[in-house]
Amino acid sequence: MSSVTAPLPWVPTVRAMILRPILAHFAEEPKKLGVLLHRNNLSPDLFDDPYSPIPLAHYLHVIEQAADFAGDPFFGARLGFSTGPGSMAAIGIRAAQASTIRRAFVAFSHFFSAVQSDTQVTLSEDNEHFCINYMITAPLGSPLRQDAEFSLGCYCRLIRDAFDQNLRPVEIRFAHPAPTGRRVLARLFGAPILFAQRENSIVLRKEDADRVVRIEDLDIITVIEKHLVDQCRTNGHAVSWSDRVEAIISLYLGVKPTDISLVAAALQITPRSLQRRLVNEGQGFRDILGRVRQQRAEALLRERPNSQEMIALSLGYADASAFWRAYRIRTGRTPGEVHRESVS
Repeated sequence: MSSVTAPLPWVPTVRAMILRPILAHFAEEPKKLGVLLHRNNLSPDLFDDPYSPIPLAHYLHVIEQAADFAGDPFFGARLGFSTGPGSMAAIGIRAAQASTIRRAFVAFSHFFSAVQSDTQVTLSEDNEHFCINYMITAPLGSPLRQDAEFSLGCYCRLIRDAFDQNLRPVEIRFAHPAPTGRRVLARLFGAPILFAQRENSIVLRKEDADRVVRIEDLDIITVIEKHLVDQCRTNGHAVSWSDRVEAIISLYLGVKPTDISLVAAALQITPRSLQRRLVNEGQGFRDILGRVRQQRAEALLRERPNSQEMIALSLGYADASAFWRAYRIRTGRTPGEVHRESVS
């Protein structure tokens, strides 16, 4: 299944497209961009496919560090306001097709898992106000300022581009503490800013949220939603521990030393507990790692003219000899035989 149609794995991840505005910002400073990606174990090749899954924690570290690299404490907010709906691919285009802001963010919240997991975009309201709420649910520590300001900036840009250039929120709420120079945010959002709140939220007047600005083209919406449904996780699916382990190995393979300690840390449990849960499912960590490596190796051997040395490194082996021996033991064939079959 291609990454365009595959749902994100059952671990905290984002699509590579989320980082593309950051890459564009540093396009004329390749050294800074290279250091930023290297520090976070991200290869530039990942961004060839905008639908590639990237660990959520890596994205969050990148955007926080990017503010330091740019020398701009309000980097996230400015980046959000420079990111139009089209940069969010199908989910942004779907929201921009809606007749009202409310209907746009009903769709946005419904399909958000297509682009970012372990995150909630929810809607709430009272007698006068309509709220768009954003919060990462993965246990990643303290509130992450740059991501929150970037995300709400993107949503405000979507509202202005698709519905009303002059619309200003009633207020903006952030979960993080107030930064120095916060008046910059008030000017960007065109609204009062509250800090240390329960959620990150955009508060609108109900009449603004429900004002009809276009007639929806149901044929176009149906096509876009079919595309998004294929990318979303299925609610209620019971995810096995072996599935979670396989997803994490797939994300980190060739990027970090992929051992049970790394995977257990990503799942917020001890290595011993993880091993026990895998045994209960009739699985073993080494078997899962071997299976992922085999699948990745066969795809690389068949699809690209890569050297065995390069393939070995991308699979986390020390060298080509170690890869050759492991592949031969697991499959009974050599990597060379598989490659020759693919080109014959």
